Order: sequence, then C-alpha cells, then structure tokens
Amino acid sequence: MNYRYFIQEGNRFHLKTSMPVAMIRFIACLVIAAALYFIIPQEKKIGLWGAGLFVVFGLINLLRTTKKLVIDPYARVIKHKNNILNGEVEYRFDEFEQFYVLVTKYVFIPMDSTAFFIFNKNGKEKRVPIIVGLFGSQKVQKAINEVSDIMNIAEK
Repeated sequence: MNYRYFIQEGNRFHLKTSMPVAMIRFIACLVIAAALYFIIPQEKKIGLWGAGLFVVFGLINLLRTTKKLVIDPYARVIKHKNNILNGEVEYRFDEFEQFYVLVTKYVFIPMDSTAFFIFNKNGKEKRVPIIVGLFGSQKVQKAINEVSDIMNIAEK
C-alpha cells in the first residue's frame, strides 16, 4: 500500500522528510535576516539581534529535516530520533497508549496542529511527535490514520 507520509523499506516504514520545504524556509529566513541587518541602521542593535534570530530560525528548520521516525510492525517497535543532536529512542507497541493531537489557535484560527504518540515507558508518559500540520488538523489526522494502519491497530 502507498502512504502519503511514510515510505516502506522492507518491513519498516520511514517518515518522509520535506527537505524542499525546509530549504525554502531556510532561505526565506536568511533573506529576512539579511534584510533586517542591512535595512536597520548599525547604531540600532535591534537589526543585528533580529538578523541573528532569523538565522537561528533558519537553522532550526534545517535541523527538523534530520528527524527520524521508523515503524517496524513485525518487530512491533517504533524508533524515534527528534534530530541529529538527540539520541535514538525505541518504543514498543505494548507501551503505546493513544494518539494525541495538539491544535494551536490564534483568535479562533487554527495555526498549527501536531500529532503525538503517547507511550507509557517505565511508568512515565512520553509524547513522541509524529507530524506537524499548518492551518488545520486534516494533515495530522491523515498521518494518524496511516500510522494506525501501519501498526495494525484500531484507534482506541
């Protein structure tokens, strides 16, 4: 079966990364940083601080492309690595409790939504992000449906 958010390699399903979107965001952040630096006079330090902030935003966007999420339905494990700076963590299907969707709104307008796995690992609740969608929750719901299908579970 073909999935929109996952690529199958053998028995494993890997979350697709959106490198082109991240590169566009990175370049946009660098352009904004350059504009702030060159437009605001040097005497006002806010231009330098604003430029630095947008460079950091750009780097964070690139860092997001190193996220790794692998679902292995035969071994019944999920491997998650938030980015290249973090270590990989393995969760068992038996530790899975539910899915959780967090929607951020601004004046009644949904800005973004994030789908999470909720695991009970050694008695502690762990939230593992799956995917982020902008301006609504349809994308994250579709991702949750794919994950449910891959894990061969009915939503609880």
